[in-house]
Amino acid sequence: MCRAIDVAAYILNEKGRLSGYQLQKLLYYCQAWCLVTQDRPLFPEPIRAWEHGPVVYEVARAHRGRRSVVARDIDADPLALSAEDQVLVDAVLESYSGMSGDELEALSHSELPWKESYNGQTGIASNTIPTDLIKSYYSDLMCGNSDVAESHHVPRFPVSPKIVVSDDDFEWLESIL
Repeated sequence: MCRAIDVAAYILNEKGRLSGYQLQKLLYYCQAWCLVTQDRPLFPEPIRAWEHGPVVYEVARAHRGRRSVVARDIDADPLALSAEDQVLVDAVLESYSGMSGDELEALSHSELPWKESYNGQTGIASNTIPTDLIKSYYSDLMCGNSDVAESHHVPRFPVSPKIVVSDDDFEWLESIL
């Protein structure tokens, strides 16, 4: 599993210069969609609910004090991502491309995981956004109608997401095939 800082370096290599807000929110959405489509986290670091939205503290520390960030500003390995992870991140970047940091902040603030997790604190005193809450919320978005999916920028993944079915449903499907 790669580190969040490696994912950040990959994002910056693909997008060029980004604001810290943009980078942090894109990291959050990459983690969310990996939880949904791959049933695993993309990186192990927790995501915290800060005043301006979801933040990976370890990455924020690496770009602290900069108004904008480029890949050379952080010490990380963008090649640490597997090919599968690169495909996922590329789909997320395509879906959220063109959104400013303020727009990404507003979107994340409108969504349940940040709303339920924000405790009024920023930094290490802030709450962690639980991965099970992230996975549940974005799974519902992925299964929602097209208007909901479009308004929340649900990515279009080039491969089918994993589908989990019960043994009874599997037997039924198998019987009709």
